[in-house]
Amino acid sequence: MSTTEMPETSRARSYNTSCNKNQSEQPDNKQVKIEAYSESRHVPGGKIPNLGKWILRQLMALGLILLIDVGIPLALYYGLRNVLDVLYSLIISGIPPFLWVIYGFIRHRRIDALGLIIGLSFIVSGVISLINGDARIAILREAVVTAVVGTMFLVTLIPIRSKRFTMRPMAYTMFRQMVFSEFIYRWIDKDGKEQEMGVAEWQWQHVRQFRISMFLQTTMWGILLDMELVAAVIMVKSSLTLDEVVAYNNIITSLVVALQIVVSIAALIYCYRVSKRIGAAWTRENDYTDYYSKLNNDSNRIKEDNGDARHHHTVHMA
Repeated sequence: MSTTEMPETSRARSYNTSCNKNQSEQPDNKQVKIEAYSESRHVPGGKIPNLGKWILRQLMALGLILLIDVGIPLALYYGLRNVLDVLYSLIISGIPPFLWVIYGFIRHRRIDALGLIIGLSFIVSGVISLINGDARIAILREAVVTAVVGTMFLVTLIPIRSKRFTMRPMAYTMFRQMVFSEFIYRWIDKDGKEQEMGVAEWQWQHVRQFRISMFLQTTMWGILLDMELVAAVIMVKSSLTLDEVVAYNNIITSLVVALQIVVSIAALIYCYRVSKRIGAAWTRENDYTDYYSKLNNDSNRIKEDNGDARHHHTVHMA
């Protein structure tokens, strides 16, 4: 049943009475809140507000991440290796992405997976190299760190649940933080109660294809990151120079991330289309915001008409 077809039940009348009461105490609060729900709100099956600006922000954020996590570390490594020892160059090169991870966690309570992987790789490689003095072995140890991160992705596939914690696939966590962290779906339900839910959480609960996509992407991330260890072993055992191993290792990491980004974008487009269709049907069935907004406006109009009538009667009696 659509919101416009809902009969004015006792619940609706009760909500209308509540609106009138609240407006007499706080004239604009309830009305402004309902209008905010009704106008330019993001709902399942609807358009993303300011889509062009949102895409631009995402592209700028991606460019900044690649600059800090890949560009600056490589520039530092190749710039410092002719001035400092290669081992110190490895350690210093890992500092910018690692600091970016710390900043992101403190400021936004989220972890930059790419920065964590590359930062730890450079730093751990350098520290291990200082211990054993073999930079080629350090590159291999760096791949071990990457493989550990990949294993962490695979571990999140385990459906662990408790009262305070629910394990979700790592791809879902990254998707929620990077794509829809700023979007909250707010609506008024059939009983006139205000509700809100993150868009990513709504998709997880209501769109089966979205859940499958998150599981598949997490599996892909885990396997590809673990395969980097295999590639590192092959390179270290080969006749490549240390500089070539460092360069190829970072190129492989960037290609893995780029591949996953392409796959994620394709999955995002597909899931968006499915979510739009499912969301439109769900919104018609469960979202009564427009109904209560109309009910509230009708109530305000009646109050204004009654006020005008009393004013006209007073003037006439005078």
